[in-house]
Amino acid sequence: MGVYRTDYLMWAVDVGAKAFNWDKHEAEIEGRPDRRFDVVYDGMSGQYCMAGEIVAKSDAYEGFSPKKIDPDSVAVDRRDELALKVSQAFDRTLTADDFSLVLFSHYS
Repeated sequence: MGVYRTDYLMWAVDVGAKAFNWDKHEAEIEGRPDRRFDVVYDGMSGQYCMAGEIVAKSDAYEGFSPKKIDPDSVAVDRRDELALKVSQAFDRTLTADDFSLVLFSHYS
């Protein structure tokens, strides 16, 4: 069994790995077109469950290629809407101030 690494830059909040429920959040982790937001869940070691919006994702073999990201364009129009969706999905009160840019490596 191999381990794959993917690097993410997300506008997200860590809702905690214990908050993740496969039946309730499957569409978000699978990246389906009908998802409400994006989830990256650490199923291997249970350290995090990032919920928000993926800004950039590394290539499976090449990592990140240079990408300019305008800070003003990162989820600006949807910060309050995104916080509401994540709040409802994880049954907790979150505001736009709870979200931040998060850069991390995810192993699966």
